[in-house]
Amino acid sequence: MHLTPTEFDLLACLLRNRGTVLTRAVLLEQVWDWADASGTRVVDSHVKALRRKLGQELIRTVHGVGYSLEAAP
Repeated sequence: MHLTPTEFDLLACLLRNRGTVLTRAVLLEQVWDWADASGTRVVDSHVKALRRKLGQELIRTVHGVGYSLEAAP
């Protein structure tokens, strides 16, 4: 499966923090190295792309907070 470099970095960040809800701000800082990018939807776009490639059930949305990588069954 082909992942873009950013998709790979996002997935790696979620894997390192499996089961922990990461806010968009944390993801923007750790993956994109953006200290302040409030209001941006770039994380949402990349999560959507990962879900298309990996399956909808892998990444959980916690509304109003952020995203979490679900543990394998």
